[in-house]
Amino acid sequence: MIVTCESCKTKFHLDPLRLKGPRSRVRCSQCGHIFSVDQVDEEVLIHVDLPEDEELEESDLEFASSLESPAVPLREAPRRRNMLLAIGGAALLLLGAVLFWFVDRMTSAPPDIGGVKVPAQSEMPTVTILESTQAYFLENPQAGGQIFVIEGEVSNESGKLVSFVLLEGRLYSVNNQVAQSQRCYAGNVMSRNELTKLSVNEIQNRMMNREGKDLSNVRIPPSRRVPFMLVFHNLPEFGALSDYSVELVSAKTD
Repeated sequence: MIVTCESCKTKFHLDPLRLKGPRSRVRCSQCGHIFSVDQVDEEVLIHVDLPEDEELEESDLEFASSLESPAVPLREAPRRRNMLLAIGGAALLLLGAVLFWFVDRMTSAPPDIGGVKVPAQSEMPTVTILESTQAYFLENPQAGGQIFVIEGEVSNESGKLVSFVLLEGRLYSVNNQVAQSQRCYAGNVMSRNELTKLSVNEIQNRMMNREGKDLSNVRIPPSRRVPFMLVFHNLPEFGALSDYSVELVSAKTD
């Protein structure tokens, strides 16, 4: 059963078996108000205020003080639950806004380290592979037979100094599948005499010299042309190859 304090309107759960007769005196554990409860039947309780001059018996005081109240008053529980839900929702919205601001700032604005603005990562500069590219076969006993050489030039079309131009060449089979691929840095070229005598490791090391021969792949001025050379070995059967291609992999602006 539920008893309501006439003074503070706090509701309490009450076991009807604890009532002493048809009328019992109880004390509110929230505000201390003493009132009388009449039991009309097993499910209905009527609350009657006591006269101010009426004394409360000791046994009734004990009953009143031992009346158990819920941890949260019944009339306040829904409001507090709604308040907790509102606080939780507001916290989630605030967290989402902070994360959005942080991601947007990291992706759109350059970082500030020690008061110095660090420029954001720029796009790869424009480097053009000229149409003068040519390819040919050479015999190299050190490489175990024939090698395939692609040589050409790249041009800095970005309008800024460019360094470390990296290229990739591909050989295609007759069914247009990639049979082999090879990379090189611009600025590394070898004579045909060297190409027929150097070992595969020596050729590979020269191609992958990042700065290029005589630093020709560092701080390339606008419109400057730089040669390149790609060398393939361990080739498939001659009739299995149909075409080749060269493309820019990366370059950096100074």
